[in-house]
Amino acid sequence: AEAERDRALLELVRTHVAGVLGHPSPESVDPGRAFQDMGFDSLAAVELRNLLAGATGLTLPATLVFDQPTPLTLAVHLKTALVPGPADLTRSALAELDRLETALHGLPDQDGSHARVTARLEALLRSWQDTHGRHPAPEAPADFREASDEELFAKLDNELGAQ
Repeated sequence: AEAERDRALLELVRTHVAGVLGHPSPESVDPGRAFQDMGFDSLAAVELRNLLAGATGLTLPATLVFDQPTPLTLAVHLKTALVPGPADLTRSALAELDRLETALHGLPDQDGSHARVTARLEALLRSWQDTHGRHPAPEAPADFREASDEELFAKLDNELGAQ
């Protein structure tokens, strides 16, 4: 699947490069040849950027072909922008939780809706913990002068009801 995605992105880049330069086919575009050696100027660069932005939905800089000097490096750059890594997925999941928290704070308690939502959230948490293991917050020591930052924040979260 990943090799097919790489091939498709390179084909997308080569197709648009061929179109901008007036080449007869994408196969005539050498993936390792520098855009400047192919005759790209700033107008061609902006045209390619616009075509790729339209095809991918990404916001791309006007300097794209100068920042990513070959079709191959440009395809790799597009893949990086389009395929989220683990940190991006975590950030996205946490943003979803923030949106959920906001929605829950505004939810009126009508017809037992709070009880139903609470039951669903508890079931979701149990499922998460069953799948990913339970990681309890570290207990803060009685003497806070010797507590780590993590232990202090865990105690504060517990006291403020954040956990």
